[in-house]
Amino acid sequence: MQARRTFRRIAVIVVAIVILAPLAVIGLFLASFDPNSYKPQVIAAAERALHRPVSIDGRLRMSLSLVPTISATGITIANPPGYQNTNLATLRRIEAKVALLPLLRHQLNILDLVLVDPVINLEYGPTGTPDWLIGQGAPAPAGTGSGTGSASGPAAGVALQSVSIENGTITYHPPMALVPLNAGQPAALATPQPTVLHIARFTGRAASLDAPLQLAIDAQYNGTPFTVAGTTGPVSRLTGSVAGGAPWPVDLTVSGQGANLRVTGQIAHPREASGYALHLHATAPDLAPLAAYLPAADRGDLPPLQQVDLRADLGPPAGGTLPSVTNVSLTAGKSDLTAWRKGLSLRSMNITLPALDQAVDVALAGQYQGRQVGLEGKAGPVGPVIEAALGAPAPAHAVPTERFTMNVAGRVGNALFNAAGGMATPSKLAGVAMKLSATIPDLAKLSDLVGTPLPAWTDIGVSGLLTDPGGQGLANTVALNSLAISSAQAQLGGAFSLRLGPKPDLQAVIHASRIDLTALLKAMPKPAAATPGTAGAGGAAPPQASPQPKPAAAVAPSNPHLIPDTPLPFNLLRAADGNVELTVDKLTYAGADYRALTAHALLRNGVLTVRPISGELPGGPVSGTLMVDAAANPPSVRLIEQAPAFRLGPLLRLLGQPGSASATVQLYADLGGAGSTAHDIASTLNGSLGVSTVNGEIDGALLDRLLTAAGLPAGVAGAQGPVQLRCFATRIDAHAGLASIRALTLDSSRLFMTGGGTVNLATEGLNVVLRPQTDLGGGATPIPFAVTGTLAHPATGIAPPGDYAQAIAAAGQKMGGGQTLFGQITRQLGLAPRSAAPQSCASALALARMGHPGPAPTTAGLATGGGNGGGTGSGSGQAPGAVSGPQNLLQSLFH
Repeated sequence: MQARRTFRRIAVIVVAIVILAPLAVIGLFLASFDPNSYKPQVIAAAERALHRPVSIDGRLRMSLSLVPTISATGITIANPPGYQNTNLATLRRIEAKVALLPLLRHQLNILDLVLVDPVINLEYGPTGTPDWLIGQGAPAPAGTGSGTGSASGPAAGVALQSVSIENGTITYHPPMALVPLNAGQPAALATPQPTVLHIARFTGRAASLDAPLQLAIDAQYNGTPFTVAGTTGPVSRLTGSVAGGAPWPVDLTVSGQGANLRVTGQIAHPREASGYALHLHATAPDLAPLAAYLPAADRGDLPPLQQVDLRADLGPPAGGTLPSVTNVSLTAGKSDLTAWRKGLSLRSMNITLPALDQAVDVALAGQYQGRQVGLEGKAGPVGPVIEAALGAPAPAHAVPTERFTMNVAGRVGNALFNAAGGMATPSKLAGVAMKLSATIPDLAKLSDLVGTPLPAWTDIGVSGLLTDPGGQGLANTVALNSLAISSAQAQLGGAFSLRLGPKPDLQAVIHASRIDLTALLKAMPKPAAATPGTAGAGGAAPPQASPQPKPAAAVAPSNPHLIPDTPLPFNLLRAADGNVELTVDKLTYAGADYRALTAHALLRNGVLTVRPISGELPGGPVSGTLMVDAAANPPSVRLIEQAPAFRLGPLLRLLGQPGSASATVQLYADLGGAGSTAHDIASTLNGSLGVSTVNGEIDGALLDRLLTAAGLPAGVAGAQGPVQLRCFATRIDAHAGLASIRALTLDSSRLFMTGGGTVNLATEGLNVVLRPQTDLGGGATPIPFAVTGTLAHPATGIAPPGDYAQAIAAAGQKMGGGQTLFGQITRQLGLAPRSAAPQSCASALALARMGHPGPAPTTAGLATGGGNGGGTGSGSGQAPGAVSGPQNLLQSLFH
């Protein structure tokens, strides 16, 4: 018995030694183990896995427990050089509770993972590569070694049982994009607003690795809160620790801004996200608040629909790239859409789609500003069209899809819209034949519906056939044939095609039988009036802060040039090709009819040629040619124009000059220059311009404004009233931007004047001498004065001495020659009159017409009217307002 007790005691001690000794050894190891000594190996392994520089500022720690907790602080994952943000991600602290026994099987079971303050920046690098793409074949960062710490055995599996995130931020920085600047300026690179996902709390917990995962997320998307709650299948199916098994269940609900989206169903292969069969059910009492989740630029496009209900089933793709979408139903109840479109309300909306290989059925009804609104019809199948629109490649062995057909009709009051036809190959958007038509009693009444002011064009009828020439597909070529547009203001028709791609090509033939341009412009929407400042209490405007003067360096200098130096849009000519023919039988504007207008524009490789430009203007025919070479450096422009006879009145009204004029003008021009702005082109201008008119009549006030604009003092041509124009002729020749006035003669019943000089178009400097005629000693004498300064700021002053010497000599001869004291003084001063008379109408007209024929002057002007001017003015023979002596001339010059 005693021996038996002794044996038992020995056996217990042996067992205790066998069990407790290893535990004691493990305990001593854990007590003395310092994980921080493995910090270099941990960093090297992380860098090899992430292909990014990794740093850990704090110490690696491990708590002593049967379930050890490993923690680290100050973790940083850096970006490669060239990225805007230095770091891809940072974490203030990470903690992981790890199961010990699975480590012996090369299995890393993380029972609980906690991430504190993670910050992740997703962005694109200078070459367009996103920083979140971590290539498996990318080289590890320098200095990490190639084989240190590598395992020769099988790779360890990883399983995650529970995870939580506290105060995490994920920021997505979109790539830089080209945005247009001011008109005429090239687009510039700009950085779009980033998208920010802030995770206040994220928890995913499971009782075990094989138990369902409970999810709870409380987050904000661009500052707008939302939540996610529900359950999914076990984490082991995601980590690969368990292969095969039953389908992975999903039951999640996303909630935000009063709306809910519930996703239920199952996924056969959750790791590959394949074999899913999901049902979506979304409800929203009001769609408008959901605009907070959209980009700022698109928020106004979301209509405030009420009682929205969306249901759909999703399955894996069946032969295509899109998921299988079936049993789609979208409904909305009574909705007041006034906040979105003024006067619009919806009574009902019902959209159904049995499947993507079938037609979608649309039916909606409502009211717009008291008139019935409706849209009904079918179109389909929509699946191939959606895939083609998204640019998805067609399946290699796709089954031919039935022809896409469309028959949709819409109504807005008495305005009707129809689209009927189809596509032979919807997967390529090809073989299109779609008839489009519309009748619109008043286009302006649709302004609030489309969200922008529309012109008040009336009785509009539009029809055309939409096609893709050659069956190339709408993604490549769009054409509108048999186009017919009629309205109370115009009637036209024709056809056009637009080939899309990197360099679009427009082909068009447009013929208009009538265009009432006055009525079209009158019906254009008026510009919005400036909104006055909001009145304060009692109707008084709120006090305005006194403007603070800007520093001298901040004040932009004013443009000293009258000719614009804004870049011209030559880049548009280089970006496209085209061939456009336009003919107009009759165009009415400002009470005048313009007939047989023709223009043919050909644009190829940046070279634009418009030839001919012709038409019958009220006074006669006009023809010309415009050539623009945008491919040259700098771009060049040349204009050739011939207008042997056109009425001055309509032209002045076109330029906004009030007053009557019944004169027929001849114009000849051949001008060319080079540069990227109008001022640059003028600075290099070469060619000639001639303008002339004879035997006309013009209002005196209008003539005075025109002469004042040319630099003469106000009042030279007198007051309002008819002025007979015997002739006006000017010829300007330009060479390298220096414009020389070879001829300038005005002979009217109130004023006779000649002139000459130069205009430097590069500096816009004026050096012109004008010689209005006055009466001295019973004869007409031209008294010269100078027009200097610039085109923007002309100045009048004393002419060069030589011009005055000739005038004084002529006056002395007329006042008694050498027999009077004045004549003797001029002779003693060595002043002699010019032998040549002032430039006559005949010589000036010959220069201005550039060898072309034209009528001769027949009416009497000051040049032919005798000693007092011979005008047709007052009974004294002096035209009202005419310059009649030195005193009056000086008053006119220096008034």
